[in-house]
Amino acid sequence: MILPRLLLCVVLFGGARAGAAETIKVRVYHTNDVHGWIMPRPDKFQKERLIGGGAALAALIAKDDGPKLILDAGDWWQGTPEGNLTEGEAVADVFNAVGYDAVVIGNHEYDDGGDALRSLIGKMKMPVLSANTYGADNKLVPWVQPWIVKEVAGVKFGIFGLTTSNMLRLAFPKNILGLDFRREVDVARDAVKALRKRGATVIIAVTHIGLEGENQKFEGDQTLAREVPGIDLIVGGHSHTFLTRPIRGENGTLIVQAGHYLIKAGRAELEIDPRTKTVVASSDELLDLWPDRLGEDAAVKAIVARHQEAVGKIFETVIATAPALMGRDADRESALGDWMADCYRESLGVDTALQNGGGIRAELPAGPVTLRSIFNVMPFDNALVKLTLKGRDLRAVFDHGVGMGKIAQVSGATIEYHRPKPAGERVASVSVGGAPLDDAGLYTIATLDFLTSGGDGYSVFDRWVSSEATGVLARDALGACARKQGVVTAPAIGRLKLREN
Repeated sequence: MILPRLLLCVVLFGGARAGAAETIKVRVYHTNDVHGWIMPRPDKFQKERLIGGGAALAALIAKDDGPKLILDAGDWWQGTPEGNLTEGEAVADVFNAVGYDAVVIGNHEYDDGGDALRSLIGKMKMPVLSANTYGADNKLVPWVQPWIVKEVAGVKFGIFGLTTSNMLRLAFPKNILGLDFRREVDVARDAVKALRKRGATVIIAVTHIGLEGENQKFEGDQTLAREVPGIDLIVGGHSHTFLTRPIRGENGTLIVQAGHYLIKAGRAELEIDPRTKTVVASSDELLDLWPDRLGEDAAVKAIVARHQEAVGKIFETVIATAPALMGRDADRESALGDWMADCYRESLGVDTALQNGGGIRAELPAGPVTLRSIFNVMPFDNALVKLTLKGRDLRAVFDHGVGMGKIAQVSGATIEYHRPKPAGERVASVSVGGAPLDDAGLYTIATLDFLTSGGDGYSVFDRWVSSEATGVLARDALGACARKQGVVTAPAIGRLKLREN
Protein backbone atom coordinates (compact mmCIF):
# COMPACT_ATOMS: atom_id res chain seq x y z
CA MET A 1 0.00 0.00 0.00
CA ILE A 2 1.29 3.48 -0.83
CA LEU A 3 1.01 5.86 2.14
CA PRO A 4 -0.35 9.35 1.50
CA ARG A 5 2.49 11.93 1.39
CA LEU A 6 1.44 13.72 4.60
CA LEU A 7 1.16 10.49 6.57
CA LEU A 8 4.51 9.33 5.26
CA CYS A 9 6.19 12.55 6.51
CA VAL A 10 4.67 12.06 9.97
CA VAL A 11 5.90 8.48 10.22
CA LEU A 12 9.40 9.33 9.07
CA PHE A 13 9.96 12.51 11.00
CA GLY A 14 8.63 12.19 14.44
CA GLY A 15 4.88 11.43 14.45
CA ALA A 16 4.32 7.78 15.43
CA ARG A 17 6.97 7.04 18.08
CA ALA A 18 6.13 3.60 19.37
CA GLY A 19 9.76 2.54 19.18
CA ALA A 20 11.24 5.89 20.23
CA ALA A 21 12.73 4.47 23.42
CA GLU A 22 14.84 2.07 21.38
CA THR A 23 16.25 4.56 18.92
CA ILE A 24 19.86 5.70 18.98
CA LYS A 25 20.00 9.42 19.81
CA VAL A 26 22.94 11.44 18.58
CA ARG A 27 23.16 15.16 19.21
CA VAL A 28 24.85 17.50 16.76
CA TYR A 29 26.12 20.73 18.33
CA HIS A 30 26.60 23.35 15.66
CA THR A 31 27.93 26.89 15.28
CA ASN A 32 28.50 29.21 12.33
CA ASP A 33 29.81 32.67 11.51
CA VAL A 34 31.79 32.97 14.74
CA HIS A 35 33.80 35.84 13.18
CA GLY A 36 36.38 35.85 15.96
CA TRP A 37 33.92 36.19 18.86
CA ILE A 38 35.57 33.65 21.13
CA MET A 39 35.06 35.89 24.16
CA PRO A 40 31.86 36.77 26.07
CA ARG A 41 30.52 40.32 25.78
CA PRO A 42 27.63 42.40 27.21
CA ASP A 43 24.28 41.23 25.91
CA LYS A 44 22.55 43.67 23.57
CA PHE A 45 19.39 43.80 25.71
CA GLN A 46 20.67 42.90 29.19
CA LYS A 47 23.82 45.01 29.17
CA GLU A 48 24.82 44.07 32.70
CA ARG A 49 24.96 40.40 31.68
CA LEU A 50 27.59 38.68 29.55
CA ILE A 51 26.72 36.33 26.72
CA GLY A 52 28.59 34.13 24.29
CA GLY A 53 32.10 32.83 23.86
CA GLY A 54 33.99 29.60 23.48
CA ALA A 55 34.26 28.82 27.19
CA ALA A 56 30.47 28.84 27.65
CA LEU A 57 30.09 26.67 24.54
CA ALA A 58 32.59 24.14 25.88
CA ALA A 59 30.78 24.11 29.25
CA LEU A 60 27.45 23.44 27.52
CA ILE A 61 28.82 20.53 25.52
CA ALA A 62 30.60 19.06 28.56
CA LYS A 63 27.26 18.64 30.32
CA ASP A 64 26.18 16.18 27.62
CA ASP A 65 27.72 12.74 28.14
CA GLY A 66 25.78 11.12 25.28
CA PRO A 67 26.98 10.46 21.73
CA LYS A 68 27.53 13.69 19.87
CA LEU A 69 29.14 15.57 17.01
CA ILE A 70 30.43 19.17 17.02
CA LEU A 71 30.40 21.03 13.69
CA ASP A 72 31.01 24.57 12.46
CA ALA A 73 29.73 26.07 9.20
CA GLY A 74 32.43 28.62 8.41
CA ASP A 75 33.62 32.23 8.74
CA TRP A 76 35.72 31.44 11.79
CA TRP A 77 37.91 34.45 12.57
CA GLN A 78 37.33 37.66 10.61
CA GLY A 79 35.68 40.29 12.81
CA THR A 80 37.55 40.89 16.10
CA PRO A 81 41.11 41.91 16.97
CA GLU A 82 41.60 38.51 18.60
CA GLY A 83 40.65 36.81 15.36
CA ASN A 84 42.23 39.14 12.83
CA LEU A 85 45.56 39.94 14.46
CA THR A 86 46.31 36.25 14.96
CA GLU A 87 45.15 35.44 11.40
CA GLY A 88 42.65 33.02 12.94
CA GLU A 89 44.99 31.21 15.30
CA ALA A 90 43.05 32.33 18.38
CA VAL A 91 39.87 30.78 17.01
CA ALA A 92 41.73 27.63 15.94
CA ASP A 93 43.03 27.27 19.50
CA VAL A 94 39.48 27.49 20.86
CA PHE A 95 38.05 25.11 18.25
CA ASN A 96 40.79 22.60 19.06
CA ALA A 97 40.07 22.83 22.78
CA VAL A 98 36.31 22.51 22.32
CA GLY A 99 36.89 19.39 20.23
CA TYR A 100 35.10 20.08 16.95
CA ASP A 101 34.70 17.03 14.73
CA ALA A 102 34.71 18.98 11.45
CA VAL A 103 34.47 22.54 10.11
CA VAL A 104 33.78 23.98 6.67
CA ILE A 105 35.61 26.83 4.95
CA GLY A 106 33.64 30.08 4.66
CA ASN A 107 34.25 32.97 2.30
CA HIS A 108 36.01 35.10 4.92
CA GLU A 109 38.60 32.39 5.51
CA TYR A 110 40.22 33.77 2.34
CA ASP A 111 40.47 37.36 3.60
CA ASP A 112 44.22 37.08 4.19
CA GLY A 113 44.79 35.00 1.06
CA GLY A 114 45.24 31.33 0.27
CA ASP A 115 48.67 30.94 1.86
CA ALA A 116 47.41 32.25 5.21
CA LEU A 117 44.41 29.92 5.04
CA ARG A 118 46.58 26.88 4.35
CA SER A 119 48.80 27.85 7.29
CA LEU A 120 45.75 28.15 9.56
CA ILE A 121 44.39 24.78 8.46
CA GLY A 122 47.71 23.25 9.51
CA LYS A 123 47.03 24.43 13.07
CA MET A 124 43.56 22.89 13.28
CA LYS A 125 43.16 19.42 14.73
CA MET A 126 39.83 18.61 13.09
CA PRO A 127 39.09 17.87 9.41
CA VAL A 128 38.55 21.03 7.35
CA LEU A 129 35.96 20.41 4.65
CA SER A 130 35.02 21.84 1.25
CA ALA A 131 33.98 19.39 -1.43
CA ASN A 132 33.49 22.03 -4.13
CA THR A 133 36.86 23.86 -4.00
CA TYR A 134 38.94 22.92 -7.04
CA GLY A 135 42.28 24.09 -8.35
CA ALA A 136 43.53 25.08 -11.78
CA ASP A 137 44.42 21.43 -12.41
CA ASN A 138 40.70 20.53 -12.28
CA LYS A 139 41.24 18.56 -9.08
CA LEU A 140 40.04 19.08 -5.53
CA VAL A 141 42.63 21.21 -3.76
CA PRO A 142 44.89 19.02 -1.59
CA TRP A 143 44.69 21.13 1.57
CA VAL A 144 41.02 20.38 2.31
CA GLN A 145 38.94 17.23 2.60
CA PRO A 146 35.70 16.87 0.67
CA TRP A 147 34.10 14.67 3.33
CA ILE A 148 34.67 12.30 6.21
CA VAL A 149 32.99 9.17 7.50
CA LYS A 150 32.85 9.11 11.28
CA GLU A 151 31.32 6.37 13.44
CA VAL A 152 29.32 7.53 16.45
CA ALA A 153 27.30 5.13 18.65
CA GLY A 154 27.73 2.39 16.06
CA VAL A 155 26.36 4.57 13.24
CA LYS A 156 28.43 5.73 10.26
CA PHE A 157 27.96 9.43 9.62
CA GLY A 158 28.96 10.83 6.24
CA ILE A 159 29.79 14.52 6.60
CA PHE A 160 30.66 16.74 3.62
CA GLY A 161 31.33 20.47 3.31
CA LEU A 162 30.37 23.15 0.79
CA THR A 163 31.75 26.68 0.38
CA THR A 164 29.63 29.26 -1.44
CA SER A 165 30.16 29.27 -5.19
CA ASN A 166 29.60 33.04 -5.14
CA MET A 167 33.20 33.71 -4.13
CA LEU A 168 33.99 36.05 -7.01
CA ARG A 169 31.60 38.58 -5.47
CA LEU A 170 32.76 37.94 -1.91
CA ALA A 171 36.56 37.93 -2.02
CA PHE A 172 39.42 39.85 -3.58
CA PRO A 173 40.27 38.10 -6.86
CA LYS A 174 43.95 37.86 -5.87
CA ASN A 175 43.01 35.90 -2.72
CA ILE A 176 41.24 33.12 -4.66
CA LEU A 177 43.40 33.12 -7.78
CA GLY A 178 43.36 29.74 -9.51
CA LEU A 179 40.45 28.38 -7.47
CA ASP A 180 37.10 27.20 -8.80
CA PHE A 181 34.14 26.97 -6.43
CA ARG A 182 31.80 24.60 -8.18
CA ARG A 183 28.01 24.55 -8.11
CA GLU A 184 26.93 23.25 -4.71
CA VAL A 185 24.02 21.09 -5.89
CA ASP A 186 26.13 19.19 -8.43
CA VAL A 187 28.92 18.51 -5.95
CA ALA A 188 26.46 17.51 -3.22
CA ARG A 189 24.88 14.83 -5.39
CA ASP A 190 28.29 13.27 -5.97
CA ALA A 191 29.17 13.57 -2.29
CA VAL A 192 26.03 11.77 -1.14
CA LYS A 193 26.69 8.91 -3.58
CA ALA A 194 30.33 8.63 -2.53
CA LEU A 195 29.48 8.58 1.17
CA ARG A 196 26.80 5.94 0.68
CA LYS A 197 29.37 3.75 -1.08
CA ARG A 198 31.61 4.14 1.95
CA GLY A 199 28.91 2.77 4.21
CA ALA A 200 27.48 6.00 5.65
CA THR A 201 23.84 5.64 6.63
CA VAL A 202 23.38 9.19 7.95
CA ILE A 203 24.41 12.13 5.76
CA ILE A 204 25.18 15.62 7.05
CA ALA A 205 26.05 18.61 4.84
CA VAL A 206 27.99 21.41 6.56
CA THR A 207 27.47 24.41 4.31
CA HIS A 208 28.57 28.00 4.02
CA ILE A 209 26.08 28.96 1.31
CA GLY A 210 23.23 30.61 3.24
CA LEU A 211 19.47 30.51 3.52
CA GLU A 212 17.50 31.98 0.64
CA GLY A 213 15.43 35.00 1.64
CA GLU A 214 12.87 37.07 -0.21
CA ASN A 215 14.11 38.66 -3.44
CA GLN A 216 17.43 36.81 -3.19
CA LYS A 217 18.31 34.84 -6.29
CA PHE A 218 20.89 32.21 -5.42
CA GLU A 219 20.96 28.51 -4.66
CA GLY A 220 21.12 28.20 -0.90
CA ASP A 221 20.33 25.54 1.67
CA GLN A 222 16.67 25.24 0.66
CA THR A 223 17.65 24.51 -2.94
CA LEU A 224 20.22 22.00 -1.74
CA ALA A 225 17.62 20.18 0.36
CA ARG A 226 15.12 20.16 -2.51
CA GLU A 227 17.48 19.12 -5.30
CA VAL A 228 19.65 16.57 -3.49
CA PRO A 229 17.78 13.68 -1.85
CA GLY A 230 19.51 11.71 0.85
CA ILE A 231 20.78 14.51 3.10
CA ASP A 232 19.48 14.07 6.64
CA LEU A 233 20.80 17.32 8.12
CA ILE A 234 22.14 20.58 6.70
CA VAL A 235 24.21 22.57 9.20
CA GLY A 236 24.25 25.97 7.55
CA GLY A 237 26.03 29.29 7.77
CA HIS A 238 26.81 32.47 5.80
CA SER A 239 23.42 34.23 6.11
CA HIS A 240 23.78 34.74 9.90
CA THR A 241 20.26 33.43 10.46
CA PHE A 242 19.02 32.69 13.97
CA LEU A 243 16.86 29.80 12.82
CA THR A 244 14.77 29.33 15.95
CA ARG A 245 12.53 26.92 14.05
CA PRO A 246 14.43 24.58 11.75
CA ILE A 247 13.29 24.24 8.16
CA ARG A 248 12.12 20.85 6.92
CA GLY A 249 13.07 20.43 3.27
CA GLU A 250 10.99 18.63 0.66
CA ASN A 251 13.03 15.43 1.00
CA GLY A 252 12.77 15.44 4.79
CA THR A 253 16.11 17.19 5.21
CA LEU A 254 16.38 19.23 8.40
CA ILE A 255 18.02 22.65 7.85
CA VAL A 256 19.54 24.39 10.88
CA GLN A 257 21.58 27.54 11.53
CA ALA A 258 22.67 29.21 14.77
CA GLY A 259 22.93 32.91 13.89
CA HIS A 260 26.35 34.46 14.42
CA TYR A 261 29.13 35.61 16.76
CA LEU A 262 28.82 32.61 19.10
CA ILE A 263 25.86 34.12 20.92
CA LYS A 264 23.93 30.88 20.58
CA ALA A 265 24.75 27.30 19.74
CA GLY A 266 22.48 24.89 17.92
CA ARG A 267 21.72 21.40 19.17
CA ALA A 268 20.15 19.05 16.66
CA GLU A 269 18.99 15.64 17.78
CA LEU A 270 18.90 12.75 15.35
CA GLU A 271 16.95 9.63 16.29
CA ILE A 272 18.29 6.63 14.44
CA ASP A 273 16.77 3.20 13.93
CA PRO A 274 19.20 0.68 15.52
CA ARG A 275 18.45 -1.90 12.83
CA THR A 276 18.69 0.15 9.61
CA LYS A 277 20.96 2.85 11.12
CA THR A 278 18.87 5.51 9.35
CA VAL A 279 17.25 8.65 10.74
CA VAL A 280 13.61 8.23 11.78
CA ALA A 281 13.16 11.60 13.54
CA SER A 282 15.10 14.85 13.91
CA SER A 283 14.77 18.16 15.69
CA ASP A 284 16.83 21.22 16.58
CA GLU A 285 16.98 23.97 19.20
CA LEU A 286 19.05 27.10 19.70
CA LEU A 287 20.63 27.58 23.11
CA ASP A 288 21.77 30.91 24.56
CA LEU A 289 25.39 30.83 25.69
CA TRP A 290 25.05 32.51 29.10
CA PRO A 291 28.28 32.05 31.09
CA ASP A 292 26.47 32.76 34.36
CA ARG A 293 24.07 29.91 33.64
CA LEU A 294 26.27 27.37 31.88
CA GLY A 295 29.59 28.15 33.52
CA GLU A 296 32.83 28.42 31.55
CA ASP A 297 35.31 25.69 30.71
CA ALA A 298 38.54 26.60 32.49
CA ALA A 299 40.91 25.51 29.73
CA VAL A 300 39.05 27.38 27.00
CA LYS A 301 38.64 30.44 29.22
CA ALA A 302 42.42 30.53 29.73
CA ILE A 303 43.02 30.38 25.96
CA VAL A 304 40.61 33.26 25.38
CA ALA A 305 42.15 35.33 28.19
CA ARG A 306 45.63 34.85 26.75
CA HIS A 307 44.59 36.16 23.35
CA GLN A 308 42.55 39.00 24.83
CA GLU A 309 45.49 40.17 26.89
CA ALA A 310 47.72 40.25 23.83
CA VAL A 311 45.50 42.71 21.97
CA GLY A 312 43.77 44.50 24.85
CA LYS A 313 46.47 47.04 25.62
CA ILE A 314 46.15 48.55 22.16
CA PHE A 315 42.49 48.16 21.36
CA GLU A 316 41.01 49.40 24.63
CA THR A 317 42.41 52.88 23.99
CA VAL A 318 39.61 55.49 24.19
CA ILE A 319 39.63 57.90 21.23
CA ALA A 320 36.22 59.64 21.50
CA THR A 321 32.79 59.55 23.13
CA ALA A 322 29.41 58.63 21.64
CA PRO A 323 26.46 60.21 23.52
CA ALA A 324 24.05 57.67 22.01
CA LEU A 325 24.20 54.38 20.19
CA MET A 326 24.69 54.65 16.43
CA GLY A 327 22.88 51.74 14.86
CA ARG A 328 23.08 49.95 11.55
CA ASP A 329 20.21 48.64 9.46
CA ALA A 330 20.35 45.78 7.01
CA ASP A 331 18.12 47.34 4.39
CA ARG A 332 17.71 51.07 4.90
CA GLU A 333 19.72 54.18 5.61
CA SER A 334 21.32 54.07 9.05
CA ALA A 335 22.96 56.60 11.34
CA LEU A 336 26.16 54.58 11.48
CA GLY A 337 26.27 54.09 7.72
CA ASP A 338 25.84 57.82 7.16
CA TRP A 339 28.61 58.61 9.64
CA MET A 340 31.02 56.14 8.05
CA ALA A 341 30.39 57.48 4.55
CA ASP A 342 30.82 61.05 5.83
CA CYS A 343 34.18 60.11 7.34
CA TYR A 344 35.38 58.61 4.04
CA ARG A 345 34.24 61.67 2.08
CA GLU A 346 35.98 64.06 4.46
CA SER A 347 39.13 61.92 4.57
CA LEU A 348 39.64 62.04 0.80
CA GLY A 349 37.99 65.38 0.05
CA VAL A 350 35.63 63.99 -2.58
CA ASP A 351 32.12 64.77 -3.82
CA THR A 352 30.49 61.63 -2.50
CA ALA A 353 31.25 58.36 -0.71
CA LEU A 354 29.76 54.91 -0.52
CA GLN A 355 29.92 52.15 2.10
CA ASN A 356 28.36 48.77 1.34
CA GLY A 357 25.69 47.85 3.88
CA GLY A 358 26.97 44.32 4.35
CA GLY A 359 30.40 45.62 5.36
CA ILE A 360 29.12 47.29 8.54
CA ARG A 361 29.64 44.53 11.09
CA ALA A 362 28.61 46.06 14.42
CA GLU A 363 26.84 49.02 15.97
CA LEU A 364 28.80 51.81 17.63
CA PRO A 365 27.65 51.70 21.27
CA ALA A 366 27.02 54.72 23.47
CA GLY A 367 29.86 55.68 25.78
CA PRO A 368 33.64 55.60 25.27
CA VAL A 369 34.63 54.95 21.66
CA THR A 370 37.67 52.68 21.63
CA LEU A 371 39.85 51.35 18.86
CA ARG A 372 38.08 48.04 19.49
CA SER A 373 34.72 49.73 18.87
CA ILE A 374 35.93 50.99 15.51
CA PHE A 375 37.48 47.63 14.67
CA ASN A 376 34.21 45.83 15.42
CA VAL A 377 32.37 48.18 13.06
CA MET A 378 34.89 47.68 10.23
CA PRO A 379 37.05 44.58 10.85
CA PHE A 380 38.03 44.08 7.23
CA ASP A 381 41.38 45.19 5.87
CA ASN A 382 39.61 47.24 3.20
CA ALA A 383 41.43 50.34 1.97
CA LEU A 384 39.87 53.52 0.61
CA VAL A 385 39.99 54.19 -3.12
CA LYS A 386 39.35 57.55 -4.78
CA LEU A 387 37.66 57.31 -8.18
CA THR A 388 36.51 59.83 -10.75
CA LEU A 389 33.36 58.73 -12.56
CA LYS A 390 31.11 60.19 -15.20
CA GLY A 391 27.73 61.18 -13.84
CA ARG A 392 25.87 58.44 -15.69
CA ASP A 393 28.23 55.82 -14.22
CA LEU A 394 27.83 57.24 -10.71
CA ARG A 395 24.08 56.91 -11.23
CA ALA A 396 24.65 53.24 -12.16
CA VAL A 397 26.68 52.76 -8.95
CA PHE A 398 23.80 54.10 -6.89
CA ASP A 399 21.29 52.05 -8.87
CA HIS A 400 23.18 48.89 -7.95
CA GLY A 401 23.62 50.02 -4.35
CA VAL A 402 19.92 50.56 -3.65
CA GLY A 403 19.12 47.19 -5.22
CA MET A 404 21.36 45.24 -2.84
CA GLY A 405 19.88 43.08 -0.08
CA LYS A 406 21.88 45.25 2.33
CA ILE A 407 21.51 48.72 0.90
CA ALA A 408 24.47 51.01 0.27
CA GLN A 409 25.14 53.92 2.63
CA VAL A 410 26.13 57.22 1.01
CA SER A 411 27.50 60.68 1.76
CA GLY A 412 27.26 63.84 -0.31
CA ALA A 413 24.29 62.55 -2.28
CA THR A 414 20.52 62.31 -1.95
CA ILE A 415 18.90 59.43 -3.80
CA GLU A 416 15.24 58.77 -4.48
CA TYR A 417 14.66 55.20 -5.58
CA HIS A 418 12.08 52.55 -6.54
CA ARG A 419 13.05 49.19 -5.02
CA PRO A 420 10.91 46.88 -7.21
CA LYS A 421 12.15 48.35 -10.51
CA PRO A 422 14.60 46.35 -12.64
CA ALA A 423 18.32 47.09 -12.62
CA GLY A 424 19.10 50.35 -14.34
CA GLU A 425 15.69 51.83 -13.50
CA ARG A 426 15.73 51.87 -9.69
CA VAL A 427 17.07 55.41 -9.23
CA ALA A 428 14.37 58.01 -9.76
CA SER A 429 16.53 61.04 -8.96
CA VAL A 430 19.98 61.87 -7.61
CA SER A 431 21.50 65.08 -6.34
CA VAL A 432 25.17 65.51 -5.43
CA GLY A 433 26.24 68.47 -3.34
CA GLY A 434 22.69 69.79 -3.48
CA ALA A 435 22.53 69.91 -7.30
CA PRO A 436 20.91 67.40 -9.69
CA LEU A 437 23.34 64.81 -11.01
CA ASP A 438 24.73 65.71 -14.44
CA ASP A 439 25.13 62.51 -16.46
CA ALA A 440 27.86 64.14 -18.55
CA GLY A 441 29.71 65.66 -15.59
CA LEU A 442 32.63 64.25 -13.60
CA TYR A 443 32.38 63.35 -9.91
CA THR A 444 34.79 61.98 -7.33
CA ILE A 445 33.81 59.20 -4.98
CA ALA A 446 35.47 57.45 -2.03
CA THR A 447 34.74 53.80 -1.50
CA LEU A 448 36.39 50.49 -0.55
CA ASP A 449 38.89 48.53 -2.62
CA PHE A 450 36.76 45.43 -2.08
CA LEU A 451 33.97 47.11 -4.06
CA THR A 452 36.20 48.56 -6.77
CA SER A 453 37.52 45.02 -7.31
CA GLY A 454 33.99 43.90 -8.15
CA GLY A 455 32.91 42.81 -4.67
CA ASP A 456 29.16 42.72 -4.03
CA GLY A 457 28.67 42.90 -7.80
CA TYR A 458 29.91 46.48 -8.22
CA SER A 459 31.33 45.86 -11.70
CA VAL A 460 30.28 49.39 -12.68
CA PHE A 461 33.30 50.77 -10.82
CA ASP A 462 35.37 49.48 -13.74
CA ARG A 463 34.15 52.48 -15.73
CA TRP A 464 36.33 54.96 -13.82
CA VAL A 465 37.94 57.93 -15.53
CA SER A 466 40.72 57.95 -12.94
CA SER A 467 41.50 55.74 -9.93
CA GLU A 468 43.75 56.35 -6.93
CA ALA A 469 44.54 53.63 -4.37
CA THR A 470 45.14 55.58 -1.15
CA GLY A 471 46.46 52.73 0.99
CA VAL A 472 44.40 54.13 3.91
CA LEU A 473 42.47 51.41 5.72
CA ALA A 474 38.79 52.28 6.11
CA ARG A 475 38.87 51.64 9.85
CA ASP A 476 41.91 53.95 10.21
CA ALA A 477 39.93 56.69 8.45
CA LEU A 478 37.04 56.04 10.86
CA GLY A 479 39.38 56.17 13.85
CA ALA A 480 40.91 59.45 12.69
CA CYS A 481 37.45 60.85 12.12
CA ALA A 482 36.33 59.89 15.64
CA ARG A 483 39.47 61.39 17.18
CA LYS A 484 38.95 64.65 15.30
CA GLN A 485 35.28 64.90 16.31
CA GLY A 486 35.87 63.99 19.94
CA VAL A 487 32.13 63.58 20.42
CA VAL A 488 30.69 61.28 17.77
CA THR A 489 27.07 62.07 16.90
CA ALA A 490 24.72 60.65 14.31
CA PRO A 491 24.16 62.67 11.11
CA ALA A 492 20.61 63.54 10.14
CA ILE A 493 18.78 60.81 8.24
CA GLY A 494 17.33 61.59 4.81
CA ARG A 495 19.81 60.65 2.09
CA LEU A 496 17.97 57.58 0.81
CA LYS A 497 14.32 58.14 -0.02
CA LEU A 498 12.13 55.23 -1.03
CA ARG A 499 9.50 56.20 -3.61
CA GLU A 500 6.37 54.14 -3.06
CA ASN A 501 4.91 54.50 -6.57
